[in-house]
Amino acid sequence: MAMSIKDFTQNYERNSDEIVYATSYKRSFASAIDMTLVLFLRAIVIQTIGITYLNKVWKEFFLEFYDKFGTQTVKKTPEHIYFVTHHQVFFITLLSIILVVIVGAFYHAYLNSSSWQATVGKRVMKIVMVKEPDNSRISFGLAFLHYFLSILPFVFIAYLIKYQISHNLTFFEVITASSFNLFLGFIFIAWVQIHLFTKKKTTAYDLICKNESFVIHGSTSYVAV
Repeated sequence: MAMSIKDFTQNYERNSDEIVYATSYKRSFASAIDMTLVLFLRAIVIQTIGITYLNKVWKEFFLEFYDKFGTQTVKKTPEHIYFVTHHQVFFITLLSIILVVIVGAFYHAYLNSSSWQATVGKRVMKIVMVKEPDNSRISFGLAFLHYFLSILPFVFIAYLIKYQISHNLTFFEVITASSFNLFLGFIFIAWVQIHLFTKKKTTAYDLICKNESFVIHGSTSYVAV
């Protein structure tokens, strides 16, 4: 007999022989599937924005920049920086980047808070996301927060790359360049590895959002409520 996700999660103690907490392997595989899908969606958004508006704005920017400075090479001079940051291309590009990020956030937030209680990747791996302590469906807002907390390590990596380029240092030198960088490095390691030491395989962002990830096993049908 088919059992809905809602019935399964609400009666997880009775069905404990059919579930385990999602392992790093399963979550990583699910994330790889989701990243591929989100990348495809973002490519569509970028292509659409580029064709309809952004390409035209960038062409106008370079023409105006050349007319003013006699070159199309943007340098880190106060005049160049002022021109770029006060041109519409800066704001349009910034909004486009935000929109691209939101595509991923909406994908994860909508699906994780839907009747599936999982993204496409999680669904393939039979992972269900629930909220403690009553194992209820998480809200859209909480799923939205969960996504942004999950991508913080990538923000840290981007910061290190920018720091490395700006100061012309090796990666090790960047980490040890300041006590602040070293502190962030320890936080980064704890953030991405804490699930190895938690009983329920929960990540740092799971703990903050008070989420759990179950894996449904056996013959239980995986159907949406």
